[in-house]
Amino acid sequence: MKLIGLKKSGDQAGVEFFGCPLRCAYCTHIKQEKKDHGVMEVLEFLADPAVQEVYIGGAEPTLQKKELLDLLQRLKRMNKRITLKTSGNDPEFLKSTIGIVGKYVIEMKCPLDDAACYSELIGLSSERARKYLDSLDRSLEVLRGQKVRVWIRVIPGFITPERMESIGKQISGRASEVFLYQFLSNPADDAPFRGITEPGPSETEMVVLARQLMRYVPRVIVHGRGFENEFSGSAP
Repeated sequence: MKLIGLKKSGDQAGVEFFGCPLRCAYCTHIKQEKKDHGVMEVLEFLADPAVQEVYIGGAEPTLQKKELLDLLQRLKRMNKRITLKTSGNDPEFLKSTIGIVGKYVIEMKCPLDDAACYSELIGLSSERARKYLDSLDRSLEVLRGQKVRVWIRVIPGFITPERMESIGKQISGRASEVFLYQFLSNPADDAPFRGITEPGPSETEMVVLARQLMRYVPRVIVHGRGFENEFSGSAP
């Protein structure tokens, strides 16, 4: 397996895979150095009885589907709780992981019907963006009924109240929670983009977006530099 990170702390561990089909200009992961690790080597690292939860992400884990599925199956037999983060580019693979993975994290950057917005953010042509959006939409449908966190990087100027309303309608019934992440709040995850060099939007603006989403999902977490808020309630 080609990885960009392998770490553990307390009862949690993380496995970060190398490679991604998207070309987001603000992404820091695509510039990280890759290292080769065997599945058994990774399993030995994670075999620590103290480790109960394993988060698998990185750039895009599903590009290495054969090795990833082997790792997931073995972790399941070790009774580890597994979270898988993905861009949703491979719905058929995700279907094969149901019953193995306990929680999914899927990043959405714009509404599913806004190929122009996606094209600008992911660095692909409009045609390729539309193909990706079809896969993302099918992934969300494949995982309907599973525990799914939709992860939204709130980039000023791109995630507007109008676009957030569309996202809310599109994920209603298909997400158990949403994580709103303030752009540039963690230098390890983001690089400056389109003249944006400081964390934003503000906490107040983020909370407004979160309350907007509460009509569509039962739980929203707002995270930024120096703040984290959680909202829960009833959603259709």
